Amino acid sequence: MDWLLRFSFYTRTQISLFIFILLPLAIVSLLSYYLIKEVVIDKFHASNRSVVEVISSDLDKNVEDIIYASNLFASADSSSIADLMAFKDVGSIDSSKDYFIYKRLSESMNLAFSKTSGLNAQVFFVNNSGFVVYAANNVLDFPALKGWMNGVLSGMARDESLGGRMRWVKADSLKLYSSGETQGFYYAVKTIRDPSMKKKVGTLFVGVPIEYFEKLLSKDGGEGEFELLSEDGKTIYRYPARTESQAAGDWMEIREAVAKPGWELVYRYSSKAITAEISRMFRVYALILSLCVLAFLLISVLIARTLHRPLGKLRRTAERFGEGDRMLRFPVRGRDEVAVLGSAFNRMLDRINQLIVDVEQEQEEKRAIELQALFSQIRPHFLLNTLNSIKCNLATDGDAVNSKQIDALMSLLRAYMRVNENCTLAQECKLLGDYVEIMQMRSEIPVRLHVHIDESLESLEVPRLLLQPLVENAIVHGFAELPDDAAIWVRATEDGGYCRIEIKDNGAGMSQAEREALGRAAASDAEPQASNRRIGLANVYSRLRLTYGAGVSMDIAGNETGGVSVILRFPKR
Repeated sequence: MDWLLRFSFYTRTQISLFIFILLPLAIVSLLSYYLIKEVVIDKFHASNRSVVEVISSDLDKNVEDIIYASNLFASADSSSIADLMAFKDVGSIDSSKDYFIYKRLSESMNLAFSKTSGLNAQVFFVNNSGFVVYAANNVLDFPALKGWMNGVLSGMARDESLGGRMRWVKADSLKLYSSGETQGFYYAVKTIRDPSMKKKVGTLFVGVPIEYFEKLLSKDGGEGEFELLSEDGKTIYRYPARTESQAAGDWMEIREAVAKPGWELVYRYSSKAITAEISRMFRVYALILSLCVLAFLLISVLIARTLHRPLGKLRRTAERFGEGDRMLRFPVRGRDEVAVLGSAFNRMLDRINQLIVDVEQEQEEKRAIELQALFSQIRPHFLLNTLNSIKCNLATDGDAVNSKQIDALMSLLRAYMRVNENCTLAQECKLLGDYVEIMQMRSEIPVRLHVHIDESLESLEVPRLLLQPLVENAIVHGFAELPDDAAIWVRATEDGGYCRIEIKDNGAGMSQAEREALGRAAASDAEPQASNRRIGLANVYSRLRLTYGAGVSMDIAGNETGGVSVILRFPKR
């Protein structure tokens, strides 16, 4: 939330109110609206699905009745099969025998399709000669029916793949002989065959009036649309007829299969129509909320003005004080919060003024100290120049040994003068050679120094004189008994992005307990005790941590020569 600090207090208050009150309120309101809308739509969807399932079940039952009646009429066990075979090629009724067969077939159709009386189905049978046998409730005009019927029979003759399976055919307008009006039907057409010879004896037509579908699909009474699709996806009936506005609307669908004929019943309804009332209520709520927010903003602006003016004066006082008018103070009036703030602000200005005076005095003292430090640098330079003159005189007189020792001493003195500067690892190891040479002169111990640095680490910068205390400890403490073969090994290698430096000696060594105690003391933040070894190790570890941070380590271990190894590890950078 640091980004809020870039705004004024008043703006932060307004933003906080918006983020923590208004925005959550708006989000909760929107979520509630969409949640309620989804719940209503889901319940409406479930209710509509139940209606669609009932209608689909009704359709499936009626189609099953038609299939059952058709099979009953033409089954091998029925009494009508003999009449069908005898009547299959009759072109006209020329005898009483043909007439009685005709009557029996008509009565058999009435009896077989009695279960479908509620459908008011139009049933008739057409033999191979095109002669039609009607059921008792026939209302169709045969001359008008004949053209449509012949077209259906021709199509079925071409499509032999149907076998004995029932086929559904739509007749949009068939003429009624009683009124002369036209009516639509959806016909189940089935080829009747001889059970033994499998030869065709005629075709059975069972017509379901389109009015049946209208009555069945209008039971819902809702604003949705039903569409009954045939097995090949064509529309059998749609109620009500879809308008252009409905087609473009945001409609949802419920699909239910009518298993027996392979139809599909689809119910479409608009989710917008369902949630229209909820949307109207939400808009009213949003309008009221917006008016309340606007009123709050107006009131908050008026209140903010009473705070903004004294705060602006306080800001201008601070700016003028910063520009140098150190005697200026905020005029305090009254005892309100602004007055208390102004009094505290004036006390702060007084303290700042005093601090400025103290800092000016400290700066004067610091300049005096710096001048003194610059003057003191003349003395080391005088000493170095003097040593250089002695070295030159010794070299001129042929005393190369002492001249080289003085040169090593001068190198160390220069390093001590620049101890706060870094140097490369190669330069640091050269200083170790100079230091060992001087210590050989002092202690008369023949110490051999072996240095190995990975080529990639030669130019790595390290604190100057970082390794010198470790070499000093090896000579002073490790070689205190003046061994004949004293040696120190310095090895610097790269270890996975880290620099690993091992300083190893073959001196007297230490026990494991002594090494652990020395390691704990060196890594401790406590002031080291008066021991050169501990002071040196603590100095090295502290400089490592100050330079490279917490990712450094210093281990003290024994080695194969019986001496001590100090291993430093720090990031390579």
